[in-house]
Amino acid sequence: MTQKDQRNHYNVKLLRGYGVSISLKNNKIIFKNGQNEITGISDKEEWFVSKIPYEKIVISGKGYVSTEAISLLNQNNINVILTDTYGNPVSFMNGAMVSNTTIKYRMGQYDTLRKPEKVLSLQKWILKEKIQSQINFFKSLENPELENGITTLENYNSQIDSKTNLKDLIRIEAGSGRHYFLNYTKLIPEKYGFQSRRGGGLANSKRYASDIINALLNYGYTVLAGEIAKFVNGMGLDPYYGFYHKQDTSFQSLVYDLIEPFRWLVDSTVLKFSDIHQVHRIRLKDYTHTKDGFVVMDDSLIRRFLEKLERTFQQERKYEFRHGVKTSNGLKKVQEITIAKITVQNLGNFFHRQNFSLYSIQFLNSV
Repeated sequence: MTQKDQRNHYNVKLLRGYGVSISLKNNKIIFKNGQNEITGISDKEEWFVSKIPYEKIVISGKGYVSTEAISLLNQNNINVILTDTYGNPVSFMNGAMVSNTTIKYRMGQYDTLRKPEKVLSLQKWILKEKIQSQINFFKSLENPELENGITTLENYNSQIDSKTNLKDLIRIEAGSGRHYFLNYTKLIPEKYGFQSRRGGGLANSKRYASDIINALLNYGYTVLAGEIAKFVNGMGLDPYYGFYHKQDTSFQSLVYDLIEPFRWLVDSTVLKFSDIHQVHRIRLKDYTHTKDGFVVMDDSLIRRFLEKLERTFQQERKYEFRHGVKTSNGLKKVQEITIAKITVQNLGNFFHRQNFSLYSIQFLNSV
């Protein structure tokens, strides 16, 4: 937990329950949590915006937010993510950069995505990056049981270049996705009841989870999408105009395009969280089910999970980074979430120049 006037290593604040609020008073941002079910008391924090120890605020509950407070948080690059009770995205509140450069990026985005050959190249790129990230994730686990799964995913990835339309790419994505989670399921203890990515068969939708693993995956993907949305808006791109996912007013298709190569960060965190030997493991008292069979998580579980997820975002690895002091091999230690930001920047440049080489998202061996 964060102590007054001390920075939180995890840089994330959860506001949850009835009566949550973010307001501005006497030039201070006031974060008010939901009422305690036993005492009825709501804890709160007050910060000058320059002293806030958080990079993201996750709100899940009934309450209100001040437009002045949100504006001030946006100006200081603090992301606000609003979810429903189940961790599904409601809104991503982050500032959109406005400048002559970002206008050119957005115009380039619209021009590029009107060209079928450009769209197809981007569709192939994002699918290859997604499957490769899954392959690399499995390889990093060094688990012999995953060897056949890795080979199958590699076979799916090798088919992408030869395809000429989105329908064929979606078939590859569907097949590789089923295979990926079939193998991922092997890694999760049976006690958690995780059988598939489809919520245990109670519903065809992934929106509401019937087991704790799917519930955590949903929550993690929402937070990841909020991070990507911040980068997309920071570049001045249109988050609703994507190239892979169907254009839909209910969610930001470009954001959901770009989270694909980074979903493994959430998958990895949930896997660690499911380890029954870990101190921060999932406990039965940490969640319950509604009368419809959907999982509702306790505040303490969500907080522990968000801290673990933030640590995953902040972990570093060697990466080909072209800015700053150059190293002999061109590799520098970069945070995983920074690599996501670089990817969005590269896409913006691709839209702008249309001949910019997109970097490959890949694991690089530590030196």
